[in-house]
Amino acid sequence: MTDRIRYIWQLLLLATSLLIIGVIVVPKLDVGLALNHYLILLISVTAINLVAYLVMGTGIQKSNREGTFVLLAGIGLKFLLYLFTILLFWLVTKNLTKPFIIAFFALYLVFTFLLAGHLYKALKNI
Repeated sequence: MTDRIRYIWQLLLLATSLLIIGVIVVPKLDVGLALNHYLILLISVTAINLVAYLVMGTGIQKSNREGTFVLLAGIGLKFLLYLFTILLFWLVTKNLTKPFIIAFFALYLVFTFLLAGHLYKALKNI
């Protein structure tokens, strides 16, 4: 249980720091990415990673066969939620700009490394 609380705390701390950095940097650099698009993207990526960790964390606590299935289901759920996010954003804005795609993949990598690190530590302790 403390691992979940630690992950949620670190996820929110990372999201808050990226929020502060984004609010300061995005308007000043004029990268072609609207601030509200960045904020929506950051909130959705944070929520997707939280859901994925909660699903995968329950898979780690189960037996080998069930745990592996739940872990793979969590990875698939994460992929589908990211795909749905991009599709929904494309449907609403009708335009995916190059700065948005770069910001999406940068946030995806940062949050995925955090998730992978916590899952690695949890699997290592079993």
